[in-house]
Amino acid sequence: MATLFGILCLFTGCVKKEITRIADWQTHFTDVYFADAKHGWIVGHHGWILHTADGGVSWEKQTVNTNEDFKAVYFTNLRNGWAVGDKGLIATTDDGGRHWTLQKNQVPTLFMDVFFLNSKTGWIVGQDGLLYTKNGGKTWQHQEASAFGLGGIHFVDKHRGWIVGDYDRILVTSDDNQTWRRQNELVRMEHDTSEVCNLHTVFFATPYEGWSGGTDGTIFHTTNGGAEWQTQYSRLPMIYGHIRPTVYDFDFINDDYGVAVAQGGFIIRTEDGGANWKLTENQTKNDLMGVHFATPKEAWAVGWNGTLLHSTDGGVTWNKRSGTTADDLQSVAFADADRAVAVGEKGTITTSDDSGKTWTNIEMDTWHRIRNLSFVTDKEGWAVGDGGLILHTTDAGQTWERQTSGWWYTLNALHFINPKKGWIVGDLGTVLHTTDGGETWIQQAPRYFHEMIKGIFFLNETEGWVVGWPGIVFHTKDGGLTWKRQNSNSYNELYAAYFIDRHIGWVVGQFGEILHTLDGGKTWKFQQSGTRANLNKVYFADANHGLIVGDEGVILTTINGGVTWELQKSGTSNDLYSFSLSPDGILAVGEGGIAMRYSVDTEQFIAELPPAAQDMETDEKPIEPIEYHWEIVRQGSWQAKFTDTYFSSTQEGWTVGAGGTILRTTDSGITWQTQQSGVTEELQRVVFIDENYGWITGQGVLLRTENGGETWQVIREGLKNLHNIRAIHFITRKKGWIGVDRGQILRTNDGGITWTLQQTGTTHQPITHLHFINSQEGWAVAPQRRTGGLILHTVDGGDYWEIQARTHQSCIGIHFLNAKSGWVVMENGTSLLTIDGGESWKRDLEAEREIKGTNFDIQLHTVKFRNHTEAWAIDRGHTILTTQNQGKRWEATNYLLESEPANGEAKSWIERMVEERPFGFSMRITNAHLLPDGHGWVVTGEQIHDRELARADIGGTNESGASTGQIYITTDGGKTWQHQLGEQLDNFRDVQFLDEQNGWIAGDNGVLLATEDGGKNWERLESGTTDRIVDVHFMSLDPKWGWAMEKEGTLLYTTDGEDWSADENQELPEREPPALSINEVAFGNFSEGWAVGENGEIIHNLDGGPTWTLQRTSTGKTLTGIDMKFAPLGWAVGTNGVIQRTVNGGEYWKFHETHAGYDLYGVSFITKRKGWAVGRAGIILSTTDGGFTWESKLSGMSETLYDILALSEQEIYAVGASGTIIHSTDGGETWKREHTGVDNDLYVITRVKDGETLWVVGQGGVVLRRPKR
Repeated sequence: MATLFGILCLFTGCVKKEITRIADWQTHFTDVYFADAKHGWIVGHHGWILHTADGGVSWEKQTVNTNEDFKAVYFTNLRNGWAVGDKGLIATTDDGGRHWTLQKNQVPTLFMDVFFLNSKTGWIVGQDGLLYTKNGGKTWQHQEASAFGLGGIHFVDKHRGWIVGDYDRILVTSDDNQTWRRQNELVRMEHDTSEVCNLHTVFFATPYEGWSGGTDGTIFHTTNGGAEWQTQYSRLPMIYGHIRPTVYDFDFINDDYGVAVAQGGFIIRTEDGGANWKLTENQTKNDLMGVHFATPKEAWAVGWNGTLLHSTDGGVTWNKRSGTTADDLQSVAFADADRAVAVGEKGTITTSDDSGKTWTNIEMDTWHRIRNLSFVTDKEGWAVGDGGLILHTTDAGQTWERQTSGWWYTLNALHFINPKKGWIVGDLGTVLHTTDGGETWIQQAPRYFHEMIKGIFFLNETEGWVVGWPGIVFHTKDGGLTWKRQNSNSYNELYAAYFIDRHIGWVVGQFGEILHTLDGGKTWKFQQSGTRANLNKVYFADANHGLIVGDEGVILTTINGGVTWELQKSGTSNDLYSFSLSPDGILAVGEGGIAMRYSVDTEQFIAELPPAAQDMETDEKPIEPIEYHWEIVRQGSWQAKFTDTYFSSTQEGWTVGAGGTILRTTDSGITWQTQQSGVTEELQRVVFIDENYGWITGQGVLLRTENGGETWQVIREGLKNLHNIRAIHFITRKKGWIGVDRGQILRTNDGGITWTLQQTGTTHQPITHLHFINSQEGWAVAPQRRTGGLILHTVDGGDYWEIQARTHQSCIGIHFLNAKSGWVVMENGTSLLTIDGGESWKRDLEAEREIKGTNFDIQLHTVKFRNHTEAWAIDRGHTILTTQNQGKRWEATNYLLESEPANGEAKSWIERMVEERPFGFSMRITNAHLLPDGHGWVVTGEQIHDRELARADIGGTNESGASTGQIYITTDGGKTWQHQLGEQLDNFRDVQFLDEQNGWIAGDNGVLLATEDGGKNWERLESGTTDRIVDVHFMSLDPKWGWAMEKEGTLLYTTDGEDWSADENQELPEREPPALSINEVAFGNFSEGWAVGENGEIIHNLDGGPTWTLQRTSTGKTLTGIDMKFAPLGWAVGTNGVIQRTVNGGEYWKFHETHAGYDLYGVSFITKRKGWAVGRAGIILSTTDGGFTWESKLSGMSETLYDILALSEQEIYAVGASGTIIHSTDGGETWKREHTGVDNDLYVITRVKDGETLWVVGQGGVVLRRPKR
């Protein structure tokens, strides 16, 4: 590694600088060619040509009079060579490169490849066609071979050659370059590549056998001179989530053995002419552009960032000779005085344990650019980047796991105040906030906030700034709940901000711009930087001493608060993107992966390192019991989505699901007991190999037991970033495999304690099923990207997988009886069978014809094999199918069967399925387990979403919902089913109690419930409707006059509390479609009522009578909550932070600004001047002037709040998503969560009239009660 020492004057004295990380060659290599084992050449950008005369032991730069980029090089012998590149660049030598001469041509375009048969005859291809010379390049003839760009050329003799290019162009000549004709017969054998690709390279080993390669991992192969080209599977894995790397170059030593190099540092090789390509171990993530064999055993590959790889075993293994830096480093941070971490392009993470003197790269399974990182302790930190990437570390950057925000835009910067609370900013107005260490992220920016946010800085938990383009600066004083724009007087991109207190701060950005404020950003003034380079990061030690780094190696310093800035000699011209301070000085990183250390005056620049992480207490302490303040009066649904079930016998079984749920039964499911899993992730599969040894897979986690599930061991190592473990198969207690997304298979030899990743290289789609017959031979199935499926085969335990067959339907299950007999089930219910180990597969054409002859559409998503002839499957999540004959017939077990026809003519199985009517599971079946004796269990589960209360922001989702699951049992093979666990209840929307005994509840599907004993017993009333009832209201118990309103505005009426009917005389406002959509109703004195809904509509009833009129509002947003207890004074809230206020009973509603932009759902006033509103992401707004102005309050919760109830000026309750209830006793200044024991969304809270008991209702029919205190 090169090291550079020099002098850099910073602040008060002259100090030392050193480059500790830099590319060995300051260029990108693009091609390599060896004339023999000793003599070789490499070309690259900026006119670079390197030469070796000792077989690559040493390389020297050769001189050529250009700074343009070379793209290709070719030598016909030790003396004669050519190099071509940008802007018509052609350089030639006749003395092995001692002297290079530029040749002129009439086509100043980009040249991509060059090929010479001898020292006289040669060709060049590029973006503007083909050049041809017969005199060594003294003159060139231009030929219009193609209207599209050309990328590669190869000749086998002077008559016959091929050129390839964009849009599948393959052209051939057989008449000494006189004419070129296109070869169109391109056969794409599999559906996992692009339909059209750009070809970059072509190579022919003989006049008949050749290969071409290009984008999306495409390799075409021909054995007849190009008359037909067949796709070969490159086995290159997906990068950036959806495409395969581009193949840039080939070299073959014969028609069997060859090597190809590709984007992202991938190298593949073949020993059978490409019938099977094998992926070699990566040595770099830099794009590899050229490869060449110097001898049959010795090969060289070159690529970006000066990458040079060398192989001495024919390309089986490779050693990195140069290219030690990966890509640009975007950010750096110190975790402690010695430990530094830097991040950058293509998922680069590199660490140093000696303050940046030496560096070690961390292997990462991401290709996204990582743009910023920050440490909150010496162990814990976060990094963010492209594609919504969020990474989290708890070991100072040694290992990282992904966090999910639901956001897919580019994330540019982050700031954490403590290990729980932080913010991330990014493109299109992204401001994400977490209060739980990144477990959940919510969008804080208002909906109208669409600017590109580049930088963020927070002083504390409440006050912060974000900056970006065009010239934006936004400020918050409430932790991001509300943002106010500050006038920067700039339209450039602003990249970073730094404040030393709430008044004094600086912002830096594009074209050398520096902004300074002395009043917290109310006014900003420009400071003269003296440079036009982009400025990327700023830091101030105090009001005087500051430091900025930027593009072109710019380092600026000031000792007077920026009145003057001094440009320092940084020692590099590379762009500098970031820096971090330690007791040893400053560490800066930037373009080309450079890292530089600078020593500074430590008295002036005191490094503020992250605090030490708190040690976990090892002493066991008794678990303190949780104080539950709320009584669960009614809850019928099991609040977990069940995902799988397994029974080892008719008595003992397990069910797993969301939230780390494990249920166990020892009595056939009559009773289920919760087991402690120790995890919160969704558990996906459960399997046992015998009565003791079992495994459960989850999102990034595996649980194992050796005692029949009495206890479970949690395994995370090597599994953290595997979000969907879809398949699991064990052949012994020790040896097993799991299949996951992106075509990955992992193997264990110790019962699941440790796992080894096996990249199949065959697909990026999920492995859906696995089956091994011994420790070496096994099969797996996976879908293809568009249509069809893959059958994979291994004979070495999974170290190498080959595609054994491609199928016309996606495969969902595979089973082998032995090494010869196999059975595959496809998603349309058809089967494939083999009796030769998969060499050939036969379809059951008779069964397929039966399916095609009807309108019945089978779509299986799960299959489990009982043996080699019997299996069961789940169709569309609502039907269980079984087969006794390898899929020739499937029977619907949960269907009520029609009687056979009188004439005795038997109907086909598919005809019976078309005619049969379903048993009717009320929820989606996620999995099942059937035993041979007829016992079986089905588990269901789904997310219940309430879309009226859940709103989606641009780019992300924030849907409200809870999971619920059920278990069914059969004892007769599925003919009849009984419900064992879980009950789906309707969502409750409103609750009212007139005293401690008498109350009513309204909800979905026409639900009206009444109680006369304080909620011990509830009677369902006949409402006469199946629509949602959003409100119920009684004025008194004697008489029992009551009203209830449906979602579309219909009013139900009762005079005795028992019999309800629609008011036939009701008059709703005349209006254009769509119909009314009411969200909440409020009644004032003397039965006067108001109802709010979509499109800013408020309807009003003066006296409890039939007539409702439309009131005039000042918004078109959806209104969700209303409070009219002080009528004619009233308030309504809605989406996008809308608040409407009236002083005359609604004759006119006026808009009042909140600056929040958050959806608001509930509002409650305790006096005519003092009130609160709540909404999305835990926002709480308060007012003390009757709603003219609103101030945001920190609730400390990220859950959406749906309703709020003020009991006094000091005591307030709010309820919300996931069972949230919070309580304040100081007027909303601070809030404390109260434990409820439920995770249902809670919609409404109310107090008994003239009493103290509180009632809450919500999702899934939950009813909570807080008794008198």
